[in-house]
Amino acid sequence: VEPGEICGVVGANGCGKTTLVRALLGERDANGVGFGVAMGVTVGALEQTATSGSKLMVFEEATSRMTHVRDAEAAVERATRALAADEAGAAARLADARERYDAVGGATAEKRASSVLKGLGFSEAVMRARCDTLSGGWQMRVALARTLLSPAGDSREAGVKGGLLLLDEPSNHLDGDARAWLVNWIKSYAGTVVLVSHDEELLACVDRIVEVRGGKLGNFKGDYARFLKEREARRAQALSSLEKEGQKAAKLNEFITKFGAKATKASAAKSKAKALDKVQEKIEDLTELAGEGDLGEGPGDAKKVVLRLPNPPQGAREILIAKDLAVGYAAVGSTLVTDVNVTVTKGDRLLVIGPNGAGKSTFLKTIGGELPEMSGTVERGEGCVVGYFSQDLAQQLPAEVDALTHVLDVARKVDKSITMERARGVLGALGITGSAAVDRTIGSLSGGEKARVALAAFVLKPVNVLLLDEASNHLDGTAIEALCDGLRGWEGAVIAITHNPAFAAALNPTIV
Repeated sequence: VEPGEICGVVGANGCGKTTLVRALLGERDANGVGFGVAMGVTVGALEQTATSGSKLMVFEEATSRMTHVRDAEAAVERATRALAADEAGAAARLADARERYDAVGGATAEKRASSVLKGLGFSEAVMRARCDTLSGGWQMRVALARTLLSPAGDSREAGVKGGLLLLDEPSNHLDGDARAWLVNWIKSYAGTVVLVSHDEELLACVDRIVEVRGGKLGNFKGDYARFLKEREARRAQALSSLEKEGQKAAKLNEFITKFGAKATKASAAKSKAKALDKVQEKIEDLTELAGEGDLGEGPGDAKKVVLRLPNPPQGAREILIAKDLAVGYAAVGSTLVTDVNVTVTKGDRLLVIGPNGAGKSTFLKTIGGELPEMSGTVERGEGCVVGYFSQDLAQQLPAEVDALTHVLDVARKVDKSITMERARGVLGALGITGSAAVDRTIGSLSGGEKARVALAAFVLKPVNVLLLDEASNHLDGTAIEALCDGLRGWEGAVIAITHNPAFAAALNPTIV
């Protein structure tokens, strides 16, 4: 990765993108391959775990890693005290300390922190709230702000002396405004960025794309749109070459079969056999490169799988009825949405839209029974079951069991007929395959993998209405398509919040 470069990393769910980032950070074995960071470069990374345990206020947590500023402030204070005590050399130390303080922008540090938090959608009031009172999605925004304000993110140096940021799916919990702000922030950042993402808007600002596919890395100059065109051109070329190599292999096979047993032709047949081995190796490489389908499809990567949702239980046609509903938080006297009157019936598709803080998630939690109504009522139809999904479910997963065991355990509590093959199929459709499904504990999975495990367990429960709060976060194109296909033929109702344009369009909402 060149100094000052924005490098995008793409690939199917489960292909190894997060593992690659962990190897860069030294958290995973790189199989003997060394990674080096140039001298003087400060590295910062966005962790895939939220700040759920933090009891600090949002502003305090977001600025908790601004050690470069705090260290400079402390140096100024020490030198000032030394000067007051008339210590030898104190004046020179104070001058050096002030120069360092100015170099890290100490005087404007709070202003920069507020700007980052506002850009990510935090109001002044929420900045003063405790982190552990926020949803998992908002806590991930705090984690992102903390990374951007770290010594690496807040670095004013450019090139090889600047910071290096490793951002793993930074836009998963962002709405349109916050995502646009992040794109502009990355563009103006003087340091170097390695960006793992499925977000096309974010990937439009990169200088280079690295595709993780089939256990290998493919390198493409330019942004995501150029990557798609070049990859398609490479695929077409590979298909053409594959046909030619196939013809070569057929001729070599024919020669070996015809003359391999003749003593006079033994040497020639042996030579042809070696040539055939090389051709077959080339055919394998070309077959992988020519693989069709969604982003990242290839040997060792996620393939398209059908996601079949369980049929809704028998229940009334009118599933949810909201009358004069107001939602918010009574404990702090905050009413966010009022005068909601809506009837949700079998087969409805509702898309909930609105700016940050408008009350979308609060509305979903209220009609799902997670929060009490401020006023008005929410009635459920007779026999109707409501399923509520949010990213917070990923934080409630057991850490010591594997994904398949957990999904089966949850699903069989409501339907004992769920088979291991069915559970594997749902996990596979959402990109959890191979060792991630059965050999590794949930605690060892990435944040994105945990979110997909939670979604897999959720969609196996028979319900009449699905309440989906950013269910497409952490899903690649193949998994989003599988989820959309599953919902398309499902007879229950869906109420969704999403910032993913493809998911919103595929939902084909009857009410917005």
